[in-house]
Amino acid sequence: MKFLKLISTPLVAAGLALAVTASPVSAKTYRFATNVSADGNAGLQIQQFVDAVKDRTEGRVEFELFINGQLGDQLQYFQQIQRGVVDAGLVNSAALENIIPAFGVVNLPYVFRTSEEYGSVMTDDRVREALFNAAEKHKFWPLGFLSSGFRSIYTTMPLESFEDLKGKKLRTMSSPTYIEMLKLFGAVPTPLPFGEVYSGMQQGIVDGAEGGLAGLYSAKFGEVAKYALETNQTRLSDFIVTSIRFKESLSEEDHQAVVEEFEKISLASIVFADENEASDLQKAVDEMGVTVIKMDTAPFIEAVSPMYEAALNDADKKELIETIFEIENREF
Repeated sequence: MKFLKLISTPLVAAGLALAVTASPVSAKTYRFATNVSADGNAGLQIQQFVDAVKDRTEGRVEFELFINGQLGDQLQYFQQIQRGVVDAGLVNSAALENIIPAFGVVNLPYVFRTSEEYGSVMTDDRVREALFNAAEKHKFWPLGFLSSGFRSIYTTMPLESFEDLKGKKLRTMSSPTYIEMLKLFGAVPTPLPFGEVYSGMQQGIVDGAEGGLAGLYSAKFGEVAKYALETNQTRLSDFIVTSIRFKESLSEEDHQAVVEEFEKISLASIVFADENEASDLQKAVDEMGVTVIKMDTAPFIEAVSPMYEAALNDADKKELIETIFEIENREF
């Protein structure tokens, strides 16, 4: 009875209430899916983000990483993110354009011709709004972008000019923009999952692929593709997206921590990607015998002009293209 009397006193009751209020938010582990390797550009940056969030939230928000397509390809695990089964994942702009047409604009070949142009555009509030304003309608929440380096072409045979691409089977992503681009280059676009690129080149299913030249070293593509054609046609953006359920599960403090820590990684990703792209390409040259061929990009740029004419006649894309050119202070 004395115990009951003790806890009923105002001072003790207030202390108990304070203890309950101050009790820490329970820690939770969230599922984070990617189709990239842990030691590639995107994989390294994601690990930095995951570590920073865990430290910043004192372990309340922790991610379990599923790399190399363990939870399927990007479209497969993106659907799981939309359903709230997977909490977060890396989805590139080529995959997202199948859902939100505006993403097709940042996929257009030669819309970015320098890293500086890319940085100015991707951090502009008008561009971010145009890309993300429909996200919640499609049941996902975007954190922001991670920059990859410029994408070029690598092949199993030596090619020296635009004309040499005619009839060559090149692996690409299942993106209408990328498929159309390769057709205009005169190549035969051949969509394949990323995990099948090596065997596809090895078995002659494709003659090469379009992609980041860092992959020649980091994904060992240089073992079968000995020629790197510097065409720099696109700068694919990887986006980190999360489920609506993930966003709603966070406290205000932890939500702010997640956003701020990703912003740091995002802004640094442009320089990070460029430095790692150059470093890995040089390793492919030195260790795998890859030959770098600098291509004249003028015929490539001229070839894709119909894509801009079509996009400017598309109500979902016209305003964003005009905004990008205004930021870049140029015309195509």
